[in-house]
Amino acid sequence: MTCTCNVGPGKFEGESCLTFMAYQQMLLGAADITIGRYDFFKAPFNFDADQCVVEAAREYGYCDECIEERSDAFGMVISEDDQGFVYCTTYPTEAEYDTAQQTAEEEESESTED
Repeated sequence: MTCTCNVGPGKFEGESCLTFMAYQQMLLGAADITIGRYDFFKAPFNFDADQCVVEAAREYGYCDECIEERSDAFGMVISEDDQGFVYCTTYPTEAEYDTAQQTAEEEESESTED
């Protein structure tokens, strides 16, 4: 694969096209579950099924090869920090995905108790 992405610094700095496309899907309400600032997705990630997401990725500077790249992870989560940067973590197994959801639920529960 020869990546020809032209993505500058910004909200998705250092992140893959998968992160960008998941974020776009989250904005469309397509996350499988949202817990606080975390948006969880289970595979298969068909983020490229929505043409507006593909076009947004191209306009942002991601190349077609990266847009078409597939992940073999069981699930993933995206989150946005206080400075507006978006991050992605993938989970290879269902157990790791479930643990991440549980951790997010505990964090959300603690923050609502304050």
